[in-house]
Amino acid sequence: MLNYSLNDPYKKITTPLKKLLQQSNSLVSKLLIQGKYYYDVTITNDEVIQDINNKYRHIDKPTDVISFAFHDATSIKTPLLGEIFINYQDAKRQTEQTYEYNMVLLFVHGLLHLLSFDHNNQMNAKKMFSLQKKIMLKLNLPK
Repeated sequence: MLNYSLNDPYKKITTPLKKLLQQSNSLVSKLLIQGKYYYDVTITNDEVIQDINNKYRHIDKPTDVISFAFHDATSIKTPLLGEIFINYQDAKRQTEQTYEYNMVLLFVHGLLHLLSFDHNNQMNAKKMFSLQKKIMLKLNLPK
């Protein structure tokens, strides 16, 4: 079971993302995660996410989404999975899909990171992006 807290100071949360957050338990059950876990989602902007990116990743530029997992890749030792920071300004800039679609995609990407998926090498990237694509297709959102 997943519970979340949402911090949206810019009031940029989208209806599809809000619905997905409320239904994240069904999403996670498909990923075979058992137990009761918590995570935080913060909607942020270029300036804030650039500061986070610089401070923790030493990359002084904005990015689309950053996740901080509170466990290691082999086992979950705490009921707090971590935090997801979604840059709504970046989601607006991505013009291939709708803003709503991009916000959901960034959330799914961030949640997969919290669940120990990564794209740090070709094999892991293939696995993560394949699962991300399957989830997005299953959600059947307008692009």
